Amino acid sequence: MRTIITASTIFVALTTAGTTPIAGQPQWAERAIDNGVTEFRLSNDEGASVILVCSTQGLSAGFEFPTVLEATERASVRGIPGERQNIPVAPIGDRMLQIAGGRGLDFTLELLREAANLSVRAGGESASFEVFGSASIVAECVDQIEDATQNPARR
Repeated sequence: MRTIITASTIFVALTTAGTTPIAGQPQWAERAIDNGVTEFRLSNDEGASVILVCSTQGLSAGFEFPTVLEATERASVRGIPGERQNIPVAPIGDRMLQIAGGRGLDFTLELLREAANLSVRAGGESASFEVFGSASIVAECVDQIEDATQNPARR
């Protein structure tokens, strides 16, 4: 399946929402933004987040850190267990990075589906997340996009 990356304007408009704990699974927070856009956010104890944005135009993803990042165009993303890749990113403000390439987005989504933990290093900062069980969030996001594409009247 081919993943579509949305414009960064949707990604920039995001803010933090509260989480609802589910026993044994990562605590993803879901927030409806508007016009069919949904944000899923997984935060760790240090204040960093993995962000997925699902919209009728596609899916985008990125990372937010609690401190200011050094300028960077790459992030090292690793699944544990799993592979590590350096993926292209675009800075959004001084603490947020959006995944800039389709292959990097596909790699990150695959790690969210398969890995127990996700580790990110970029701009002089690092963060790790417990992501085991996140496949359902990725599937929900992809399903939302496919439903909007197949049923445009529901937008």
